[in-house]
Amino acid sequence: MEHKQPKTLLWKVYLKDPEICHYVFGTIHTATQEAMTFRALAEACIDRTSIYAGEMDLNAVDEKAMMKYLVLPEGTSLQDLFTVRKYKNLRKIIAKTYHLDLDDLNQFTPFYISNIIAERSLHRTAPTALDHALWTYATLAGKEMHGLESFEEQCEIMQQIPLEFQVKAFKNSFKNLNRYRKNIERLNTLYAQGELDRLYKAAKRSMGGIRKLMIYDRNKVMVERCIALFHQKSSFIAVGAAHLAGNKGILPMLKRSGYTIKMVRSRADI
Repeated sequence: MEHKQPKTLLWKVYLKDPEICHYVFGTIHTATQEAMTFRALAEACIDRTSIYAGEMDLNAVDEKAMMKYLVLPEGTSLQDLFTVRKYKNLRKIIAKTYHLDLDDLNQFTPFYISNIIAERSLHRTAPTALDHALWTYATLAGKEMHGLESFEEQCEIMQQIPLEFQVKAFKNSFKNLNRYRKNIERLNTLYAQGELDRLYKAAKRSMGGIRKLMIYDRNKVMVERCIALFHQKSSFIAVGAAHLAGNKGILPMLKRSGYTIKMVRSRADI
């Protein structure tokens, strides 16, 4: 019987000498047991590098400033985006399942509310989400901290997500609540299994018409900034797993830029 090699979401990246290397890791913004599957291995790689770069510099986050990008335009409420009957049904379903009252979130965008509900769909086992936990670990280890995107750039991206797209996605998500929850749980499991391609395809599918804005355009910028950091010092890059795969993913683009990409499945691969 053929032995299947374990999969991973962590890669060693180098130009010529594998001893002069960097690491790229696909993260997830959840605090589940599954999300922590590769955490210890990632931390061991962080220990070997000088720079840590997340998608964004978490120290630069201005939560008050961010909120203005998560609220609906003045004079518009969540209730205005649905028929009376549809809103009533959504409110009832979400209150029963997630103990959230949509009336209390009436000024927020469907995108923001969907993220809250997605997090509540999973059993939390850690105090913070994986991406935040790794940022804290690297900070305490004295690493030079960077963000591949600025806080302002991420806010601008959120602002560009069409409201019509958000409403349609919100309706589709809660058309069948059982299917929605199973899908969230499946993504959580796929992460623990290191199923990068399947995670990417799921993200690509869910993004629909905004995948260029949310994935492809950002990947191009992030790769350029990864390479700039690689030229400075040994770096550990931590970005959402969906950004790594596909022809326009960060890993293939690094490979086309002349870098060798090797899977890190265990400490022996570091």
